[in-house]
Amino acid sequence: MSLPHVLLGLLSRGAASGWDLKSRMTRDPSLAWDAELAQIYPVLKRLLRGGFVALKRRSSSKGPVRREYRVTPAGRREFLDWVTEPLHPSHPRDSQLSRLAFLERLPLEKRSAQLSNVRALLVEGLKKASPGTTAARRRRRALLQSELRWLEEELLLLSEEQKTGEGVRK
Repeated sequence: MSLPHVLLGLLSRGAASGWDLKSRMTRDPSLAWDAELAQIYPVLKRLLRGGFVALKRRSSSKGPVRREYRVTPAGRREFLDWVTEPLHPSHPRDSQLSRLAFLERLPLEKRSAQLSNVRALLVEGLKKASPGTTAARRRRRALLQSELRWLEEELLLLSEEQKTGEGVRK
């Protein structure tokens, strides 16, 4: 996935400033993308130079002139080309998964604490995740539910391990 395509997708929902785009990303975790304003603005400039977005300056009662971007027909075509590329299962580099690979090196109490913290985050994430009106939102909710089921199984295994007195595994 690329930030330019995510921005084009967000702009296809309606004109927005860089600040608005950042806010939309933050509010919608189903996008599975986050970017800082320092990343967003240079990409918007490149999209503008490439003719994929247009810029309109609007006065603002809250401060400086507001720069609103909207997707152009060329930007819409680029976005649709990207969206229609074949989907593949995700294989991200995930530092959390890498840490899990070594979790058994910790004492049982620390493992339990780590997993309990993750469980609390997943429960909170599920509370915030709407059932979804898009495939991405439904997938995010399903992934959270799946991770919570996995975590409950891990905590059960850890509990059994504590009962048998097993220590740190290799």
